[in-house]
Amino acid sequence: MPTVHNPSRMAMVRSVIEPHTYETNTDHSYEIGTRPEIPLSCPTSNCTFPEYETLAVCSSCSEVSHLLDISFSCMENATIDWSAGWTGPLSDVPYPNGTVCGYFLNSTSETPILLSGYIAETFDAGAMTGETLLVRHIPLTDFNTKEPLYGVGSVNYKHIGNPLLDALVVSAANGSESVYAKQAPLVQECILSWCVQSIKSSYDWGKYSENVTSTHLNIVHEASAWPWEVSETEKGQDLVYTQNITLEPHIQRTNGTVFDSTYTVDNVTMFTAMMLFDDFFPSSYTTTNDSETPILRFRNYADGPSTREFDTKFNAWQAPNNLTHYMERFALALTNTIRSSADKQMTFGEAYNKENYVSVRWEWLTLPLGLLFISLIFLAATVAKSAVERDRVGVWKTSAYATLLYGLPDDMQHKITRSGSTGTPRAKAKELKVKLQGTQGWRVSGNLFSPFVTKPRPNQPPPGWI
Repeated sequence: MPTVHNPSRMAMVRSVIEPHTYETNTDHSYEIGTRPEIPLSCPTSNCTFPEYETLAVCSSCSEVSHLLDISFSCMENATIDWSAGWTGPLSDVPYPNGTVCGYFLNSTSETPILLSGYIAETFDAGAMTGETLLVRHIPLTDFNTKEPLYGVGSVNYKHIGNPLLDALVVSAANGSESVYAKQAPLVQECILSWCVQSIKSSYDWGKYSENVTSTHLNIVHEASAWPWEVSETEKGQDLVYTQNITLEPHIQRTNGTVFDSTYTVDNVTMFTAMMLFDDFFPSSYTTTNDSETPILRFRNYADGPSTREFDTKFNAWQAPNNLTHYMERFALALTNTIRSSADKQMTFGEAYNKENYVSVRWEWLTLPLGLLFISLIFLAATVAKSAVERDRVGVWKTSAYATLLYGLPDDMQHKITRSGSTGTPRAKAKELKVKLQGTQGWRVSGNLFSPFVTKPRPNQPPPGWI
């Protein structure tokens, strides 16, 4: 997406900025999820995309206390322009004055700025004694005239051109206790700027993942004209952002990378986006005591500010929360919004699906097939041998079923079990051999006729029956 100028996209950007600025009372807004946050179509369970470039928003935060003129003092008749008790409008109700103790930025200048402190004594109505400033957001350009502070409107990021936002985020180190204990606040400079990112994406079993392989920032090597122009009209000041932004990334691209040679943002888009940040920069976050819910004061326009209480005391901008991580999520949300507009350009990838394949290793079948073949040969040989020697091989062969079913002659049973016999019954039984005569029934081997008279038994099979 090389160019940004869609009004509908600006409405989407507003929907991202508001929950990430003055609706941070819950931390769900920057939790990372596995679902895609951009338009994605994958017809299978696994899709991969070639490396591609996109216009994006990048962020950075750094500690700048050592680069600023910050000192602690108690100032009498100080202007309390941060109190949540002041409702305006400024034309009718001036800012209250009072004695304020805390850490001031440029305390010796004509317009010192309180970074963290409390009201020790109130001289005018509109502020409350004991009200404590916990968090303050200070843009590095004048709120009304857009004149730059610290030279080019930046302290530590002078090398980045045309930022969307460059502001100081000041937070009490440990709530109101650290303010009364005169602990120095944490002062960080955070920036949001346009950039170009190279991304490698994949989608696997419902989980979308992205890996930013490279980033190109809008680096300036020499000073350029200030982009804001202010003119006086009958209705007041007229602000115009005069510069278009062009990014020509010099990124080492791989074969197959989807990219554009230039990425541009026009001046109208820049103006609209930067005006959206004016609702929250500047703002202040104050409390009267630890038992009260802190109040956020924002939209500090001449007709009076807006205030709101958070449902909980959580504030993502307040220490010790990780502000760097929060700004990264903020920038990512803005980037995904840009990539989700109606005039987006889709990147085509490859879809994969699983198919089952069977690989047969025939050499592993040698042993079972060989055993089967040998068993068949052995069976055939046994059948052939038995057929040739049918007269000498009884049907029952060595089976014990015959003696179990019909028993032995009485004299043989007596010889086996009598105590005077030599050896045990098991040993005598091993010496006994019987065979089945076709017409005479079972006979003991070596006797042609049975030595005893056969006793009739019920259910006795006829002679010759097997």
